[in-house]
Amino acid sequence: MSKWYSFLCCILLACFAGCGNGQATVNYDVIELVDVSGKITLNGQPLAGAVVSFIDEESSRMSYGITDANGGYRLSFDKQKKGVTPGSKIVKVSTATLIEGINDDGVQIDEETGETKVKEQVPPQYNTQSELRAVVEPGKHEFDFLLTSSAQ
Repeated sequence: MSKWYSFLCCILLACFAGCGNGQATVNYDVIELVDVSGKITLNGQPLAGAVVSFIDEESSRMSYGITDANGGYRLSFDKQKKGVTPGSKIVKVSTATLIEGINDDGVQIDEETGETKVKEQVPPQYNTQSELRAVVEPGKHEFDFLLTSSAQ
């Protein structure tokens, strides 16, 4: 699953960014959204270009953001609205990018094993096996995460 998490995030971001006819399929009047932003650092340095996901522990609904050059992020509920629903969240941070060979479907794979190849800077305890949690409550919130890695 760890190999597919980042690939899935990239696919989801592409779907959110480029699909649809511009009409909302969600009734935003009945959904409470909280504006969530923050900063991600790895070993004291801003982590740029990382996908930050807040995943609801009950419904598995995901809000996401991508960090800027300063490690800052702001979560999106979907391609039309910013925010995240209140509640307990599993937080995942990933910098994984697919590398080298591409198969006929456009998926990059390891030619020896046939598995998807990814390059990840963030240790598993912050992404595929995330220990990060956040409790989102109504109002504006900032969640900063100071990540550390022994591979410096």
